[in-house]
Amino acid sequence: PVAFITVRPSGEFGMSKSLVLWFIYSLVISVFAAYVAGSALAPGAPYLSVFRFAGTTAFAGYSLGLAQFSIWYGRNWTTTIVSMFDGLIYGLLTAGTLGWLWP
Repeated sequence: PVAFITVRPSGEFGMSKSLVLWFIYSLVISVFAAYVAGSALAPGAPYLSVFRFAGTTAFAGYSLGLAQFSIWYGRNWTTTIVSMFDGLIYGLLTAGTLGWLWP
């Protein structure tokens, strides 16, 4: 058998640090999605065009790198696909927000 484990310092595990880091990570992906959409589209672009560019970029940021865990580390593909589906949802939410707030 082969095992991969995560070792953390002893003591109580708090979620606050992880949630703050996830929020920052989400902001970084959103900035990149806005940059790509802003490079391709002018102000006043139609909602669906913004949605398409921003959603594709956000999905790539949230999901495409996850496949390497199944390829190289033997993670179950079902787990990876479920995680990528979560990334799709985050990408759609990012795209909807940027499309809504587009100048």
